[in-house]
Amino acid sequence: MANYIVSSNDPGKMGGSKAKEDIIKFASEDGFIPFRINPYHTNKLAKLLYVKFNLRTFFKSKPIDNVIMQYPIPSEYIVGKFVSMLKMKIRGKFTIWIHDIQGLQSSEPRILKWEIALFNQADILIVHNPKMKSWLVQKGVTSKMVVLGIFDYDNPQPIQPKISYAKTVCFAGNLFKSGFIKKWNPNSQVFVFGPNMPQEHHKSIIPAGQFSPEELTSHLKQNFGLIWDGPSAVTCQGTFGKYLLYNNPHKTSLYISSGIPIIIWDQAALADFVREHRIGLVVANLNDLDNLLASTTPDEYQVLKDNTVKMAEKLRTGYYTHQVIRRVLHSESHLIKDDMQ
Repeated sequence: MANYIVSSNDPGKMGGSKAKEDIIKFASEDGFIPFRINPYHTNKLAKLLYVKFNLRTFFKSKPIDNVIMQYPIPSEYIVGKFVSMLKMKIRGKFTIWIHDIQGLQSSEPRILKWEIALFNQADILIVHNPKMKSWLVQKGVTSKMVVLGIFDYDNPQPIQPKISYAKTVCFAGNLFKSGFIKKWNPNSQVFVFGPNMPQEHHKSIIPAGQFSPEELTSHLKQNFGLIWDGPSAVTCQGTFGKYLLYNNPHKTSLYISSGIPIIIWDQAALADFVREHRIGLVVANLNDLDNLLASTTPDEYQVLKDNTVKMAEKLRTGYYTHQVIRRVLHSESHLIKDDMQ
């Protein structure tokens, strides 16, 4: 049996690629062979030659049983050609593992139409959470779907030890999409990591530097990690804020794998996961955060901390990746009936 995990050959090592690299690692432990597609070409002729000569080598003289393709791969042309060739060769299941849905973040209807057509060519879709699954069904996806739950995170740094409850918060990300930082006036200390830090911000919001995903976790010393996006501190809005209604931000897994409980917008898709596993707090309005932190006792915080450390151990070993791959490979069994349409 030859199973493959197909991913784009990302030229950089930004945080956005770490989720895919971690899945490659954990899927390899389940016997999946990595194959990388290079979607970056200077012109149409270069793409044509890549498909004709390089991409075709994947299909020559080798059996292909099951394939998991990590999406997105940033070339509609190359993805389309790869999938059409794969459908003629594959003997098992073709699964698309969704990281991002471009049509959820774009006002151009053509993009979502193309994505839905692509998703419907898969035997199985791996989706972030039940809300993403429901949204895809509403948009016309008919492929079977498996809910991941949360992204695993291969974290090389030690789990944060027990610390005193000082009501501190950290926030990590590319800050160009986090305009709320300029409008939020917390009393609690908020340490902000990442590029494009706004020059205007409250004195309690402290710029803390920019680090690689591998280094960043060693600098997170705070009590909570914040999940919030968009231009407003009152609610998550705008393209990036509303994306939280359906998306599992990878930074959530960064915080949890570090042993840091979560603070998340109460309408975010991942808020249900945070509540269910008691690994953090939910908040509707960031202006209410100081009161929420003040009303949380040290003993209550310790319960959240202990639960988060247990979850961190799962994420570091690829628990959710291994679980979802097992469901994909045994999709006719009882393991998957509750997740699939």
